[in-house]
Amino acid sequence: MIKKTMLTLLGACSLLTAQTQDLPNAKPQASAPYKAAVGFRYTVAGAIYSDFGITAKYFVTDQSAFEAYVMLPSSSRDYLASLSYVWQPKLAFSDRFRPYAGVGAGVLRHTSTPYARVDRTYTSPIAFGTVGIEYQFKKLPIALSVDYRTQLFSTGLHAPQYNNRSQVSNIGVGMKYTFR
Repeated sequence: MIKKTMLTLLGACSLLTAQTQDLPNAKPQASAPYKAAVGFRYTVAGAIYSDFGITAKYFVTDQSAFEAYVMLPSSSRDYLASLSYVWQPKLAFSDRFRPYAGVGAGVLRHTSTPYARVDRTYTSPIAFGTVGIEYQFKKLPIALSVDYRTQLFSTGLHAPQYNNRSQVSNIGVGMKYTFR
C-alpha cells in the first residue's frame, strides 16, 4: 500500500514538473530581478548641489515595486522622505538592463542658509516622477542605477517654488545590495 502511494506521488510530481517547464520555443516569463534591495543614491542638481540618500526597494509583482527614499541632510540643509511606486519592465533583449518609471510622494523640509537674515524652516508635501535604468550584475548581488527625478507638484504655505524644484529635480546615481 505504501509502495503504491509513493509511486503515485512520484508520478504526480513528475507530471507537474514536466508541465511547469518551458518549451524550447516558449518566451521566458517576466520576473522581478530580485525581491528586495537596500542601498544609496547620490544626487546631483546644478553646479554646486549634491546630496546623499538611503533607498530601499521591494518588488510586489514581477514588474512593479515600492521604493522608500530618505535624503540625509548635508550641505544643502534639506531633508526629503518619500515613497514611490516603480514600474520596471523586462526588456526583450536583456535580462540585466531594466528601465523603470515611477511616481512618488513625500515631504521636503528645507532650512534656510546660515547667511540668511532670518533662519526659517519650510516643510512642504511634494509629488514627483522618476525615469531611469538599472543594471543587475549576473554573479554579484549588486544593482547600479542612473535616474532623473523631477517635481510634479508641491504645495506649502511658505515653500518657495524655486528652492523646492532645485532640491527635488535632480540626476541620481545609485547602488543597491539585492536580496533574492
